[in-house]
Amino acid sequence: MKKRNRLLASAVLTSLLFSNACGGGGTTNEAAPGKGSEPAAKKEPIELTFYRPNTGTTEEQFMQLFGNKIKEKFPHITPKFITYGTGTSVNEVMASGQPLDIIIYSIGFIQQYHKLNLYAELDEYIKKQNYDLNKLEKTNYDFIKQNGNGKIYSLPLFTTAETLMYNKDLFDKFGVPYPKEGMTWDELYDLAKKMSRNEGGVQYYGFLTSISHMLNVNQLSLPFVDGKTNQPAFNNEQFIKMTENFTRFYNIPGAVLPKEKYGKEADLFNKDRTLAMYAHFNSVMVGAQPDQNLDAVPLPSFKEAPGVGSQMYPTFGSVTSTSKYKEAAFEVLAFLTSEEMQTKYAKEGLGMPIINNSKIIDTFGSDIPVLKGKNIKAFYPTKPAPISAKTLFDDIGSKHAGNAFREVAQGVSDSNTAFRKAYEAAVKEIEAAAQK
Repeated sequence: MKKRNRLLASAVLTSLLFSNACGGGGTTNEAAPGKGSEPAAKKEPIELTFYRPNTGTTEEQFMQLFGNKIKEKFPHITPKFITYGTGTSVNEVMASGQPLDIIIYSIGFIQQYHKLNLYAELDEYIKKQNYDLNKLEKTNYDFIKQNGNGKIYSLPLFTTAETLMYNKDLFDKFGVPYPKEGMTWDELYDLAKKMSRNEGGVQYYGFLTSISHMLNVNQLSLPFVDGKTNQPAFNNEQFIKMTENFTRFYNIPGAVLPKEKYGKEADLFNKDRTLAMYAHFNSVMVGAQPDQNLDAVPLPSFKEAPGVGSQMYPTFGSVTSTSKYKEAAFEVLAFLTSEEMQTKYAKEGLGMPIINNSKIIDTFGSDIPVLKGKNIKAFYPTKPAPISAKTLFDDIGSKHAGNAFREVAQGVSDSNTAFRKAYEAAVKEIEAAAQK
């Protein structure tokens, strides 16, 4: 029962990483409470309240992911968790006036969180506790530094990235070599054409993806919205050309994806098993069925960015400005990024490590039977793309860029027309949202 619950938590957590829509060896210099030449003074009992906005994390899942280990490490701390749901939306929690110490959220929520003006600067505690920021994966660290205009307001706790998964049974069935590391998207397109066919009345598809996820963490680090002007940033040659790289896979001669199957790419890969290759987060393989004969390789790369993988999609932890226990709260966040906790997350498939430790990265999924013998290194880009700047209006930009992609993929419109129309619609919606 314990193992079943742990595996369920793995799949649930990783799927929640996109609820609104990673490195070489190194050493760490972690805070070590209670260590020293003299016994640590007994600390007064305190309660720290945690909140995860916009996710379905239950209290049981919270305790398995964070709470139990926090209690074990810090006996004087009692973690309390506010579940997100009816009566506990962000605004309702804020209005309630209840204590709030640590907020845990995905990168997709970061600008909304900053808008609440609820964050505390962590630089003071980083210095006081001698926390080593250099241990953090570079693109994650660069992002939190840039997003805070040089200040640190959060720490990444774990992350995920896109990988290319494939059904070995289909490749064996058709006698086609498996995809390999180091491919370009053009090479993958040629491979996809070989795997796209109709046999025995069954339609097979070569490659498809979840476009919303792919565009959000795209390998060229292109944003949806310009952070300086708050104008949509997707109606330009570079962005359109990038999307056309993916729309062509939906229109391979003899295997054009029907409109009714658009958005159901995951079902084609996992349930129907008629999709040979699928790009998504590694949660797909973490939650795979035992009889699925899957493996993975890194994403193909664009010619203009050779060897560059997807952006990371991290989950952050922040100390609130209203917390009465900021130093203790930071101590907890530091613990969550420790080798102990990063190893836990990795082994249980709960999240890719955010610290530069190749030995820990290599343990990813070691407690998950379906990942035994798989190419786990493909889950963690050797060279992640820089994380693009985030704005309050990214959800709007993402929605309209996705609508344009759908029109092109389904043959409703050409790229220039579709993205121009999407741009105009996004401008209006952003203007309306900015006035609220």
